[in-house]
Amino acid sequence: MSPVRGVPTARVVAAGLIAGLVQIATVYVLQPIVGTQRGTFTRFVADGLGMGDARTMAQAAMSLGGLAALLVAAVLWALVYRAVAPAGNAVTGMAFGLAIWLAGALVVLPLLAAAGAAPSPGFLGTGFSGARSALVAAIAHLVYGGVLGSMLGTPRRAET
Repeated sequence: MSPVRGVPTARVVAAGLIAGLVQIATVYVLQPIVGTQRGTFTRFVADGLGMGDARTMAQAAMSLGGLAALLVAAVLWALVYRAVAPAGNAVTGMAFGLAIWLAGALVVLPLLAAAGAAPSPGFLGTGFSGARSALVAAIAHLVYGGVLGSMLGTPRRAET
């Protein structure tokens, strides 16, 4: 594999996978704390993909397929991050993560809703469990970006 902006691609892929897993863990930790309902996003995506009739089967498929899709997305976003922020760090990574969340909330969710997913996700995904669900998603994306930026950031040289 060729390097992405001076960083070995394998390192970018590993950072994306690790950041993605930390992001997923963040959601699972925060949901019970803030009181959001688990599975509403999964059902929304299943409905949008026309899998809503067999909801139990769809949820199992979406859980496994969703995990795989999230990790693939995490790796692809890591490649994009490395290409646009070669001298990035945790702070630029967090800004990148927030930008991903905004793009998803303002573009992807409405597109899925237009495809027929019900109920509507509402503005910034607040239709899932209110503002708390949007908060969980935003924090999870900030964590993803922070971890990614930390792992791919330019190391500081020790001062002599």
